[in-house]
Amino acid sequence: MNDKLKKALLAKASEKAKNALPAGTKGADEEKDKNLVAKFFRALADKDSATLKALSDGQNVTNDGDGGYLVPTELSNSILEQLKVVSPLRSMITIIANMPPVLEIPLEDSLPTAYWVGEGQAPTQTKSTFKKLRLVPHKLGAFVKFTHESLVDTATNPSLQQFVTNAVAEAMARAESDAFANGDGTDKPLGFRIGGSNFSPNTGSVATAGTLTYKDLVHAMFGVHPAVRAISVWAMPTHALEQVVGMTDLQGRPLYVPAMAQGAPATVLGRAVYEIPEIPENQGTDKNLTEIWFGDFKKYIGGDREGLRVNFGTTGNDLESDIVSLVMFKRTAGAPTYGEAFYKLTGVPTGLPAGGSQSGQSGQSGQSGQSGQSGQSSQS
Repeated sequence: MNDKLKKALLAKASEKAKNALPAGTKGADEEKDKNLVAKFFRALADKDSATLKALSDGQNVTNDGDGGYLVPTELSNSILEQLKVVSPLRSMITIIANMPPVLEIPLEDSLPTAYWVGEGQAPTQTKSTFKKLRLVPHKLGAFVKFTHESLVDTATNPSLQQFVTNAVAEAMARAESDAFANGDGTDKPLGFRIGGSNFSPNTGSVATAGTLTYKDLVHAMFGVHPAVRAISVWAMPTHALEQVVGMTDLQGRPLYVPAMAQGAPATVLGRAVYEIPEIPENQGTDKNLTEIWFGDFKKYIGGDREGLRVNFGTTGNDLESDIVSLVMFKRTAGAPTYGEAFYKLTGVPTGLPAGGSQSGQSGQSGQSGQSGQSGQSSQS
């Protein structure tokens, strides 16, 4: 073998080794994850309990004995990430991952304070009044149906896998967002609009009935504690946001500025604004008023317990039509804290006629005040 040929062969071997995917590398791990997802969907199609159990047992995730099987980590993470896209509220709040069955967080009666301690002096505890935020995760399920053939196809088709992921995420996001906004804390998170007896946001109404002005929004901004104002954001229902678009300040500058980059939020008065359709738009005597919230939504504490799980069975005429019914479920908690970090502006016109339609989804949504209902997720 001449030297030229030998060098060419060595170079080819070196390039091949460079492109190999040894275990533990990102490429190898991604390939392994894809294979696990494919195996998972095929096992669902075949109702292969043994394989589903083996895949489930191989994950280091807490099991509350809910039954069903853990969804592969890659698929579970994809659904959770998609939840943030569909549900702005999930991206706005604080989420505690892998939370315990019950989480009690001690909270001061007002925002935490700090003080100076002299040299050589022992620190003394402030005489604050404390309360507890008690978070208990609640089960949320998304019910979907497949034919055997479609599940088999999904096992080998990434596009179909993404379609399933999006469908499950959208269903869960709608229910979860409604609970984060309007939930009463019974078998669901406690919404920031309901709040419980220990959550009292600062509240005010528009200065002129039936009209939303620049000064109303400025007043709302300055209605939160100065310590959190710079990190606070707007939460507006659809038609309230529509009223704000096109409004200007006293110098004629627009209040609403569209997002400057993909994935970034638009702003109102320099603060991020999110469209939250779960805030009801059927308030007031003529059912055409709504409310706008401004605050540090990171003070709303949510939590996810264990991994996403799935169970299967048949319902109705599934046997005759060869349909597999799947329920994917997750456990989620949520409750608001520190009312002084929030401001609620009420009496906001929607621009809809009297008896206008409601954007919010929940039967709870018609409540415009705080309820004091505590449920399991409330502060006590």
